[in-house]
Amino acid sequence: MSAVPSLPENVAPFAGRILDIDSHEMIPAQIWVEVFGDVVKPYADRTLASSKRAGNFNELNAPDYVGDVREIDPETVWITGKGPNAPAASDMGRRVELMDTMGINRQLMFASGPGHGGLTMYAFRKNVAPLAASLGIAEDEFHTLARRMMDAQNNWSVETARRIPRLRPVAQIYGDTPEELIAVAKSVIDRGIRAVQVAPAILPGGVSAASNALDPFYAMLAEANVALTLHISNETQFLDPEWNNARAFEGFKQTTELLMSPWFLQTYHLAAQNFIGTMVAGGVFDRHPTLRVAVAEFTGHWIGPLAHQLDIWHDNNQAMHPMMFADGSEGRRLPMRPSEYIARNVRVSVFDFEPVGEYIQKNGLEDVYCFMSDYPHTEGGKRPVDKLAASLEPLGQRVMEKFFVTNGELILPE
Repeated sequence: MSAVPSLPENVAPFAGRILDIDSHEMIPAQIWVEVFGDVVKPYADRTLASSKRAGNFNELNAPDYVGDVREIDPETVWITGKGPNAPAASDMGRRVELMDTMGINRQLMFASGPGHGGLTMYAFRKNVAPLAASLGIAEDEFHTLARRMMDAQNNWSVETARRIPRLRPVAQIYGDTPEELIAVAKSVIDRGIRAVQVAPAILPGGVSAASNALDPFYAMLAEANVALTLHISNETQFLDPEWNNARAFEGFKQTTELLMSPWFLQTYHLAAQNFIGTMVAGGVFDRHPTLRVAVAEFTGHWIGPLAHQLDIWHDNNQAMHPMMFADGSEGRRLPMRPSEYIARNVRVSVFDFEPVGEYIQKNGLEDVYCFMSDYPHTEGGKRPVDKLAASLEPLGQRVMEKFFVTNGELILPE
């Protein structure tokens, strides 16, 4: 390592082994066209025209950007390294040094700019006219631009993954049909991508996440050891955002990804919860036992109660008609309990402010929760390792090692 990681004493034994299932590139809009190509210009122009909100380090409009030049300081990297001016936020050639300083071995990296924006736009299915107008394009060009933005980011991600094996850029994939979803996923997997992302607020490929029409998609991911990921993008499309349109919910802190209004905080995980619950109860993990799924930035409080509720359904199933399962058994109860599929196939990240130790004490699932830095987004918090380790310390080093190292191996295999 180039520097001694600044880690708390109870996590220091894991230095150099920590797996991070959620980080980001944070290339500023000032250089998007240079990095991703002319196709992203409408989105870049709109971002550059936006007013910079004081105190929001997640702004992608960075007029003071002079390059990725800030020092990687082990004493401050967990505290002040936020936003597009943070070290290794835009120059991925510096990211390994940053990871070494943080004690991180491997890291999933999600998009912040055109890829994230493209997936968010793609998930919009209602009233796209105002958004199209803000981009200076026709309404019927809106979803085409969204696709092209994702493709541009994915091309960059393929090259980044090739150069830096410890860094795992996540490709955004899309499809109005299962066939299109499969084709887009195959195009990036064939070029070396090891994790793909879909928008959980809409039907994947236009069908249920449990549909047999998606079995070739899931089989392809499982065979290639490619993780399917759900990450916050456009969860307001899952419920009518008018529910949030009340004076009581105005004026709360807002970042690029998170709205801190109490309505949003109590509902935005529902899209991911629905997606995972549909896969589990629909037998996807029975049909594809080696499929890997990561859920990032949706908080972690919901996965335990979901597992418990699905176990109740499983144990008291009253269906009338039998069906055949992957192991050849006939019935309506899955061969395993839903909580067992979740423990085997699903990993969920938590924010630093969450009492992950309490989650495990109440709900079990010690194999499910994983560390995320969210670097360099401000939602990652200051000294997240210290806070999460303090929550886990009563459970002992074995559980702490699972959280910081072992559990993430499902999503970030060697």
